[in-house]
Amino acid sequence: MLVTAGFPAMAGGTPASGSASSTSSTASKSSASKKKKLKECKGAVFDPITDPDWNDMLPITIAGIPLGGNHDPPLMYEPPVCVCPGAFGIPSYGIGITYWQPTYISEVEKIAGCSSSLGGSMLLKGYGKLNSGEAFYPYVTGAGRNSRLQLHWYDYPLFSMLQMFTNLGCKDGGGFNLAYVSEIDPTWQNDIWAGIFSPESSLFASLPAQFACIVDSVGAIAGYPVDPLFWCAGTWGGIYPMSGNAAQSTTVFQINNLVLAKFLARQARLGLAFETIGPLALCNSVPNPIWLKSQWRVDEVWPVVRRGAPLVIGAPPILQWPPFFTNPPGEDSTVNLMFEGQQCCMRSY
Repeated sequence: MLVTAGFPAMAGGTPASGSASSTSSTASKSSASKKKKLKECKGAVFDPITDPDWNDMLPITIAGIPLGGNHDPPLMYEPPVCVCPGAFGIPSYGIGITYWQPTYISEVEKIAGCSSSLGGSMLLKGYGKLNSGEAFYPYVTGAGRNSRLQLHWYDYPLFSMLQMFTNLGCKDGGGFNLAYVSEIDPTWQNDIWAGIFSPESSLFASLPAQFACIVDSVGAIAGYPVDPLFWCAGTWGGIYPMSGNAAQSTTVFQINNLVLAKFLARQARLGLAFETIGPLALCNSVPNPIWLKSQWRVDEVWPVVRRGAPLVIGAPPILQWPPFFTNPPGEDSTVNLMFEGQQCCMRSY
């Protein structure tokens, strides 16, 4: 077979040489195309008017009377008439209000340093070794293996930026700010280093603990994630380890949101995300090292702009439009606008 393959070259030389050159050229183009596709940073500039699903801010409850559709989690309750510590320790009475505030933007990125919410701009260069080489789709070989994704977190208090609810003294102030980039955080890249923040993670590696996540999955599908099962993120998977690595890879929607859930749990553990709903947060937000899944709503704004029922932690998009839909092929990053539940006691002093 080797002799036969080499015979034309001995007779004329040109055909074999041309064939080899053509094959080499094709392989080179294919390799260049793959590299270009891997390094391509995609996105769209976030539009604060048309991109958010404003249905996620409802209901607004004033003095126990809900306005608008949707439902609040059981923990989210403010008495119609509330009392909080006032000046000089004098009790201060007010009117109880609950609502949902768009407060943050998260980017889960396959390309390290890429900012999809800023139109596909490269914020950081020189971090190419942190790019995720994982293909997320179930029909691609190796999609069940480990994925590592990068996450960017922006402060984006949309109500304040749009001058909405100006008389609501409890809303978050400030403006747009890049609060976190995972590329420069070594504990995000390594499961062992991430274990510093979660030494209890080995306790939840058992089968009974994992089977308990089925309950959380059912609750999330119904719109009520089970907060006591804090090691679970519903149908998205488990939050340990609290790093950018995740193994339960079936669709882009699932794996990207699982990485987001890991980050939210990690932020609570570090005291950087406070508990904003529940009996401890009647007057002020309080730190809690165990995250409350039910205080978050996830609104995907790119590459799929979703509409419909609020998406809670761990839920599949079955009540949203488009339903049962993950990212289009080739769009492996996700931008989410995060709505955070708020309890407020509006007081005169």
